[in-house]
Amino acid sequence: MKVARTLSFNETVVAEVELPALQPGDAMVRVEACGLCGSDACSWYVDQKAPAVLGHEPAGVVVDTGPGCRVEVGQRVFVHHHVSCGECHHCRRGYETNCALFRSSRLDPGGFAEFVRVPAENVERDTLVLPDEVSFEAATFIEPLACSVRAVDKLRLNPGDSVLMIGLGAMGLMDGAYARSIGAGSLLGSDFTAERRDLGLAWGFDHVFDPREANYVERLREVTGGRGPDHVIVGVGSLPALEQACEVVAPGGSVVLFSPYAPGTLGQIPLHRFYFGEISLTCSYSCAARETRIALELIRSGTVPVDRLVSHRIPLEEVGPGILNTAKPPPRWIKAIVYPHSVPQPKSLS
Repeated sequence: MKVARTLSFNETVVAEVELPALQPGDAMVRVEACGLCGSDACSWYVDQKAPAVLGHEPAGVVVDTGPGCRVEVGQRVFVHHHVSCGECHHCRRGYETNCALFRSSRLDPGGFAEFVRVPAENVERDTLVLPDEVSFEAATFIEPLACSVRAVDKLRLNPGDSVLMIGLGAMGLMDGAYARSIGAGSLLGSDFTAERRDLGLAWGFDHVFDPREANYVERLREVTGGRGPDHVIVGVGSLPALEQACEVVAPGGSVVLFSPYAPGTLGQIPLHRFYFGEISLTCSYSCAARETRIALELIRSGTVPVDRLVSHRIPLEEVGPGILNTAKPPPRWIKAIVYPHSVPQPKSLS
């Protein structure tokens, strides 16, 4: 089978490899589509994994199973690349992403491949059979939307609370859609790119801002009754973005880090303001089985119209350029979907 193997952030090649051997409980899935995540385009994050077959947002069809497998040949499925045990100290406290099984489980070899072996524990704990009305392309958004669900749920939203999304790529837009669906009031967005700010308005955000504007902070406070946003989700791994979030968040509010920072990154938090304003700082990494089920229903019901986020559809041969373009996107580069077998309506990378 063919895979797109990433040797380093700047080099990805297509290679022929043997089909993985199935163990009891495993499933072999023909990958019909796999999303290209922002983390696949984070240079330090990729280089610490390379060489590797990336891709962790796949959907496809079960084509073979090991003895005792829970799913059946022919079923259309979403498969989660990481799964938690549900029983350890971290899982019992709701921090499944710190579970030892979560950190060690993975797909074989990865979603940017024609076929993937789904280990028995992944099949058992977080492989979902897709409803007929959910396409493979839409199903590639289950994992990233589940990450949005996890992040927004950490806000402890009160009805009518205002939420600022820093970064209006696919994740920021999904954050906003989910926040609105559970009772957020004013949705605010911040992005350097005018086209992405326009997307935010089209997506239903109430106000969008360019963070480089001299009166950025004043305008945010103006549209939030002088307080600033009640909650801020920092969707970019940028210290200036974190510093802005800490400056603008309202007293009694929360700031959520929703993007990884490189090892050794040190930021400054205004501890005086956070203490006397009772402001919370928290982090949200990945997602667990609870969130993937919520995400699937949000997609099935049309509550989050993920089909509107796809900007590019590419074959395995263009995964390398896709990684680089996602890292430094042109204004219209929002979300690429990789099609290992046949690309519908291919779009140019230029």
